[in-house]
Amino acid sequence: MKMKQKNLKKTMLIFLGLAFIFACFPIMSNAQNQPTVFGIVDFMKVKPENETKYLDIEKNVWKPMHQERLNQGKITGWILYRILYTGTEDHYNYATLTLFDNAANLEDPWAGIDPAKVLPGKDIDKLMKETGESRDLVKSNLILRQDEVVPEGGPGEIKYIEVDYMKVKPGNDAAYMDAEQNIWKPVHKEFIKAGTRVGWSLWSEIFPSGSAMDYQYVTANYFPDFSKIGMADYNAAFSKAHPDKDMNALDKKTMDSRDLVRSELWQVVDVVMKE
Repeated sequence: MKMKQKNLKKTMLIFLGLAFIFACFPIMSNAQNQPTVFGIVDFMKVKPENETKYLDIEKNVWKPMHQERLNQGKITGWILYRILYTGTEDHYNYATLTLFDNAANLEDPWAGIDPAKVLPGKDIDKLMKETGESRDLVKSNLILRQDEVVPEGGPGEIKYIEVDYMKVKPGNDAAYMDAEQNIWKPVHKEFIKAGTRVGWSLWSEIFPSGSAMDYQYVTANYFPDFSKIGMADYNAAFSKAHPDKDMNALDKKTMDSRDLVRSELWQVVDVVMKE
């Protein structure tokens, strides 16, 4: 199918680029010896009049195919998000995140998936056409998880995530990573203990990349429900995570290494996840 041929060419280039990046820039490899997790984030622009159709296609056409990819071990998860508080001037208002635990599966993420078998009796060409008509695929990013904090036993159901985009100042990658992992990671652990969040993760941008990018890292705060958003007590968490240390000095160290470009609030709409 044309879809498979296009994805194959794209992902072959990604795979070759990954090999180069991992060889040349070891800072981008997982620094905490956690399981490797790659993510492909697809950003969608859906017009209001197409929203019902778009969600129907994601849930009833693409979700079964993602489930089959999960069953075959090609992916470890897929999540559909609605980006809240957006309008006509925003470039995107939906996103999907597809998770991989093996770089080899990025070479052809749809290998072995036959839509006709997953959706028997359906007009596949018509469904592909309707997919394109229901939304615009604005951009696709490849990211790598650098670190994560969740409660023992897992985060449970996540309903919202706060996505923060970080622009690291030139020459400050090491300082930024040190700030995230040695200043903020302990603070996030305290948030989890206090029950105001159910997790946090740090991701590096693999593709696209370059000096024209307005961010190189992304962090995500996980929330079990809307009422927990904005409820974290930073002073209490800092005091417990870094007793006898100057909170203002630690905050300045963070600010000196990066700029927070923007924050977005994403709502989980649907999930296919490995148990």
